[in-house]
Amino acid sequence: MTGSDLIAVWERGEGQRAAGRGLALLAAAEPSLDWERRASLPVGRRDASLLALRERLFGTHFAGVTSCPSCSESIELTFDAIDVRREAGEGAPLKVRLHGFDVELRLPDSRDLLAIERARDLASARELLLTRCVVSATRDAAAVDTGALPDEVLALVPDLLGAADPQAVVEIELSCPGCEHSWLEPFDIVSFLWTEVAAHVRRLLGEVHALASAYGWSEKAILRLSPARRRTYLEMLR
Repeated sequence: MTGSDLIAVWERGEGQRAAGRGLALLAAAEPSLDWERRASLPVGRRDASLLALRERLFGTHFAGVTSCPSCSESIELTFDAIDVRREAGEGAPLKVRLHGFDVELRLPDSRDLLAIERARDLASARELLLTRCVVSATRDAAAVDTGALPDEVLALVPDLLGAADPQAVVEIELSCPGCEHSWLEPFDIVSFLWTEVAAHVRRLLGEVHALASAYGWSEKAILRLSPARRRTYLEMLR
């Protein structure tokens, strides 16, 4: 991808929430798919494509910072793409029997994530996601409204969906060097990659600003320069 391509991705996702940014990044990862096909990919398939995009853009090595949930100590962590790569769900309907109910489920996709972002709170978002992902339910061959399913049935759905799409729910095992507390840290490729793309684009626009101010060149002309040539001009300006 060129600098202009990355800036276009950033423009599409800037100002949007997580699901919209995920779709903006996915457009770069899967340019042959139209919006509807990208939005209907299961979350794990989306994340697998974004992980591959991240490897093409910035390599396989990851570095980040988190904090211990027990003592709040800041912890630097490094890992490779293989450490967060899982099997992605294929999107086929999942048919299960739960407490006497025959339930058909589908894996969440970006359309669901866009919908639950508008929910007023976490409980409402969870309820909406379950409603959208429970395709049908029957008991003794009689149809049951998904809203009438008992709580003990609905409580099992999130774990079933996660097990069917491991790439959508990635966690990293961590241990605090200070207090020795161990925990599972969630890894979200959308927020991680978006942060990297946004930082790269801001650095790139800073270079454009400096060179345009000094030489009067257009953004298009500056972005056509190789990174090495841009760095050389910037060093001379300094």
